[in-house]
Amino acid sequence: MSFWQPKSVLQLLLLGFLIVVAPLGLAIMHTVQTLGDLSEKNRAVTAKVISLNRQGQGLQRDLLDLERRGRQYQALKNDELLDLFQREREMILVKLNELELLVEKSPSVLAQLRQQLVSLEPGRQNPDVLIEQFSQVADARFAASEWLKDEVDFRITAHAQESDRIKDSLLLMVLLMVLATLSLMLFFGYWINRPIQNIVEKIERLGHGDLGKAITVSGPQEIRDVGLQLEWLRSRLDKIDQQKLQFLRHMSHELKTPLANLREGSDLLAEEVLGGLTRQQQEVVTIVQRNSIELQRLIENLLDYTHLSDQVLNPEPVIITELASALLQNYRMSIESKGLRMTTQLDDSEIMVDKQKLKVALDNLISNAVNYTPENGEIEITGGIDRGLLDLSVANSGSAIPEQEREHLFKPFYQGSSVRRGPIKGSGIGLSVAQESIEAQGGSLQLVDHASLAVCFRLICPLQEQ
Repeated sequence: MSFWQPKSVLQLLLLGFLIVVAPLGLAIMHTVQTLGDLSEKNRAVTAKVISLNRQGQGLQRDLLDLERRGRQYQALKNDELLDLFQREREMILVKLNELELLVEKSPSVLAQLRQQLVSLEPGRQNPDVLIEQFSQVADARFAASEWLKDEVDFRITAHAQESDRIKDSLLLMVLLMVLATLSLMLFFGYWINRPIQNIVEKIERLGHGDLGKAITVSGPQEIRDVGLQLEWLRSRLDKIDQQKLQFLRHMSHELKTPLANLREGSDLLAEEVLGGLTRQQQEVVTIVQRNSIELQRLIENLLDYTHLSDQVLNPEPVIITELASALLQNYRMSIESKGLRMTTQLDDSEIMVDKQKLKVALDNLISNAVNYTPENGEIEITGGIDRGLLDLSVANSGSAIPEQEREHLFKPFYQGSSVRRGPIKGSGIGLSVAQESIEAQGGSLQLVDHASLAVCFRLICPLQEQ
C-alpha cells in the first residue's frame, strides 16, 4: 500500500495549512465555549449571592420587627397587634422556605430558627418565658446571619477556585495546542521540503558528474514530473558522456599509430641512419622530435582522462628521484632550448604508491612548469616523505595565476589567461588529470604560495602498503 501523495505543491501547502491551523481553531472554539460557560456561571453565582444577601438582610429586619411586635403586644395586650405578629411570623417562615431553596442543603441554624419562631405564642405564654424565647430567637438570628456570611464567602471562594481551575486547564490546552501546531509545522515543513531538497541533491549529483544511478523523486505530481525530466536529462548526459569518452578513446588510439611512425622516423633521422644531416636539418629534426613528444603527452592525457573513473590502485615500489629524472629527460630539449635552470631536491628512498598514477600527475606538473616558464626562468622540484605521506612541490617562475582563475584551474578543458610557451597548444585537461590521479590514491593536489617563485603546485599522496 503506497503512501498518499498530493497532486500538486499547492495542494500540499493548503492541506498542511488546514491541518496546522486545525488545532488552533479547536483551541479557540473550546476557549470561547469555556469562557461563555464561565460567564454564565459568573452571572448565576452573582445572582445567587445577591439573592442570599437580600434574603438574609430582609430576614434580619423581619425578625427584629417580629420581636418588637411581640414586645408591643406584651405591653399593650392589643389583639390587633397579636394578629399582626402572627401574620409577620408566617411571612418570615415563608421567607425561610425561600432561603432554604437557595442552598443545596438546609443548614441546622435555619431549622432551629424555624422551631423557635413556631414556638412563639405571645397570647399564651407568660412574659418571662416569652422574653427567654425572644432571646433564643435573637441567638438563632445571629447564627443565621453568620451562616449567611459563611455561605456567601464559600460560594465566592468556590467560584474563584473554579475560575482558576478553568484558567489552568485553558493554559494547559493552549500549551498542548501550540506544541501540536509546532509539531505539525515541522512535519509538513519536512514533507514539503523533502522532495524539493531531493531534487536539489539530484541536480548537485548531476553537476558533479554522477550519472550512473537513475534519478527517482517522490512527492507531489509536479515534483515527480520534475524528477522524470531530471532522469531524462541524466540519461541524455550519460549517453553524451559515453559518446565523448568513446570518441576520445578512438581518436587517441587512431592518433597513436601515425604518431609512433612520426617519432620512429624522426629518431632515425636524428641518429643519421639514412645519412648525415646539416646543422639546419638537425635543428628541424630536433623540433620534430620535441613536438612529437609533446603531442604524445597530450594524447596520453586524453587516454588518462577517459580512464579517470577507474579507481583501482596498483601499488608498486617507486624511487622518486629516478621517476623525476626519467620524466625530465623527456623535456630535456625544451629545457635546454629555453635556458631553464632546474633545481631538484628529492628524497631518494623507495616508496610504495601507484606508479602510473603518480607518473601521470608528476609528468603533467613538469610539463606545465616547462611550458609556462619564460626563457632563462627557473623550475624547482622538491619533496620528501613526512609521516607516511609523499609531500612534493613543483614550482616555476613567470606570471602568477590570477586569483579569479584559481577555483577553475583543475576543471577539465579549462585554460587560463597565462600564455603557454610550448610548441603545441594545451588541451586544458593536464591539471585535471593530475588532480584526479592523486585524489584516486587518497591524496590532494593544490596551488599554493611559494617564497620566491610565481607558481607552485603541492602534491600530497599517502603511501600504500606492500
